[in-house]
Amino acid sequence: MRESGTASPVGVPAQAAATMLVLLAIAYGLAYLDRLMMAVVAEPVRHEFGLSDKQLFALTGAAFVLIYGACSMIAGWLLDRASRARIIGMAMGGWSLATMACGFATGFPGLAAARAGVGVGEAAIVPAAMAMISDAYPPQKRPLAMGVFYAGGMVGVFVAWVAGSWVAAHYGWRSAFFLAGPPGIVLALLVLWKGREPEREFHRGAVRGRGTFADIARNTPLLWLLGAGSVLTFVNIGLINQLGSFFMRSHAMPMQQVGLIFGPVMAGGTACGLIGGGWIGNRLAARGVDALLRFSTINAFALFPIYMLVFLAPSKGLALVALFLGTIASVLYSPCFSAAYQAVSAPHTRATAAGISGFANALIGGALTTFLVGALSDHWKPAYGPESLRYAMMAGLVSCLISGAMFVKARQLVAQQAASADAATFP
Repeated sequence: MRESGTASPVGVPAQAAATMLVLLAIAYGLAYLDRLMMAVVAEPVRHEFGLSDKQLFALTGAAFVLIYGACSMIAGWLLDRASRARIIGMAMGGWSLATMACGFATGFPGLAAARAGVGVGEAAIVPAAMAMISDAYPPQKRPLAMGVFYAGGMVGVFVAWVAGSWVAAHYGWRSAFFLAGPPGIVLALLVLWKGREPEREFHRGAVRGRGTFADIARNTPLLWLLGAGSVLTFVNIGLINQLGSFFMRSHAMPMQQVGLIFGPVMAGGTACGLIGGGWIGNRLAARGVDALLRFSTINAFALFPIYMLVFLAPSKGLALVALFLGTIASVLYSPCFSAAYQAVSAPHTRATAAGISGFANALIGGALTTFLVGALSDHWKPAYGPESLRYAMMAGLVSCLISGAMFVKARQLVAQQAASADAATFP
């Protein structure tokens, strides 16, 4: 399926496109550093404030992702209309200050409010990056570029787990937040000073006076595709945020050891998955959107047995090996999925579509599913003790199967849309 009704991508010099991509990747790395720090210090925070698992899951999930998701839609709408570089710079400065504010919290309400501030700021980065990459790179090169952008976040994962856990263990969990914020402020000033963005594509079929939300609402294949991605997000947002607690409780790993292991395992595995998925996506993109969606479908179903092995492995070593494979597989589909929904979206709705995707990911995969898993863990705790988290997470893996079924439906609708477009072109 071609992107019908769109102008060809504006010619962007390779060096300018690469520079833009590097800056976006660094920004995403800092975003992940700040958002993941709460998961890194979750256990000492829980003990200091006497939090339940529901409250803890709210801090790592709902308090961040609900605000993040809701603001993603607003950010996407603004990014389709205003300077993307300026919005990114302002947003980055805002979330960095909110990260530092987490270190001053004196209880659950203050910490939740600061986490919400991080979510407000970070809402702009993915919609902006998806739209800017789509404007700067032709369709057959977008998956790898998107994979590189997402891989930048894994540098943040590595630093958060390794450096964050070391700082928290030696100087307290508050110091980890104080050190995570300033780099984002520096990069925000640089982006505001030097930030440039590619010229935007236009959509020949855009209807004057009709909003981008209306155009997206009429795009049924896109809605199913975004829904499938949002359900699958549980494994790379909700699940990843609590795996540290799982290994501490079920495998008796101390916090600093979790950080030293999780940094390389999760950041390395995820970076491999994103770059590898981008490389695969560049080759599949030449065959059309259906090839990208077929790969995403297979990936979704494959995640269920891989993560079941993480939770059922009889030894810590085998669980960590399975975790490394799981972190690769949990994001392998992401460049293909992102390139597919950007291709299905009209150019004038790309940032808004990415914002809606962020909202759906946050609401379903990051907040709702995560909260249900936390509540289930609390419910089972009297019967299973610390193992309740293991069983609750296993129950949450049904999201992989639901997502796979939704990808199948999305593929059918995209194929029907392509057939209708061909019939209209060649009566």
